[in-house]
Amino acid sequence: MATIKTKTKKRTREAMVKIPLSSLRCILRYPKEKKIICEITTDGIERLNQAETLDEIINEARLDYALGNYKGFTNAKDLIAELHS
Repeated sequence: MATIKTKTKKRTREAMVKIPLSSLRCILRYPKEKKIICEITTDGIERLNQAETLDEIINEARLDYALGNYKGFTNAKDLIAELHS
């Protein structure tokens, strides 16, 4: 029986989070060290950083459906109006 050797390569994944300026509030400032301490509201981060993989989107949709967080429409006009709001 032959053995198969495979090389495993470590992946380095970088994550990026978008922070809107309206979510930042400056608390302290240290000019000598060139540092700022800020408070960030999570609402703004959640708004800009939505799920980016298909699995996450599907899981969020399933959870919303299970919790009853959805709306039903009988015609396309009402659906389009909701999507634009």
